[in-house]
Amino acid sequence: MRFGFHIFMVPPSEHQELARTADAWGWDSIQVADAPFFPEKVSVPYPYTPDGSRFWPLDVEVLDPWIAITNMAAVTRRVRFLPSVLRLAIRQPLLEAKNLFSVAAVANDRLAVGVGLAWMPEEFKWLGQDMKTRGARQDEAIQIVRLLMQGGFQEFHGKHYDFDRLIMAPVPKKPIPIYVGGTTTPALKRAARLGDGWVSVIHNKEDVPGILAELNGYRREYGRENVPFDIMMHCPNADTLDDIRRLEDMGITDLQVTPWSMPGILAEMGVGTIMQQQPPLEVKIEAIKRYADQVIAKL
Repeated sequence: MRFGFHIFMVPPSEHQELARTADAWGWDSIQVADAPFFPEKVSVPYPYTPDGSRFWPLDVEVLDPWIAITNMAAVTRRVRFLPSVLRLAIRQPLLEAKNLFSVAAVANDRLAVGVGLAWMPEEFKWLGQDMKTRGARQDEAIQIVRLLMQGGFQEFHGKHYDFDRLIMAPVPKKPIPIYVGGTTTPALKRAARLGDGWVSVIHNKEDVPGILAELNGYRREYGRENVPFDIMMHCPNADTLDDIRRLEDMGITDLQVTPWSMPGILAEMGVGTIMQQQPPLEVKIEAIKRYADQVIAKL
């Protein structure tokens, strides 16, 4: 089992110190948020809270994910980084591939990338993208990023994206894993069909067997059940070593935790209940070290 944490709502001034600590204390990954802007009013409910409300202040400081990762990669040597999730469907895939490969070059390939569709109609409207085609466009975008990762001249002719032979350099020295996010049936199918893994939002340990049964069923359907596949899950009520071992036995490869949050939080309380807990930097650092000693070192 590998362990990581998310830094959404963590002040950018704390990022480097938290990354240094995680790097030194055996953590595997740090996830960063992707949010170009926040509309004052949104026309649809937020999908990951019980009442559909946004749990963060709209002026929360969110760095561009590639800037945030570069900032932390510069002061670390081992820990991996990933956007979770990158709203790929609101972006131009050639430019996003360039960002990804550039950061990989300066981070010595210590990257993965989680991708998602984005949920706010305002993002699509104001960035000039069609929300109705977001799933199909993301499918093509994932294929484009994989194609360009191979290096050399490449071309792509899809329904939504089309380009003749071009070359992009540098490219990563090893393939960067692409994890597909989302909990809907189409998202799970997309992860099974196109992803190197699946990244979840938040689930209780009691829900994990059913979710994995569905996901693994789609992997078999697409003939990919024997392809290496990572599953990154935030499961806050898996709070004992035995709980974590059981998750690993079921196929969870990466456990995302928030070491400075209060224990006993359930998924029904929403991811915001965890991320809103922002103690002082010193408390976060000690929590990262304590979790490493009490959990990571023993598994």
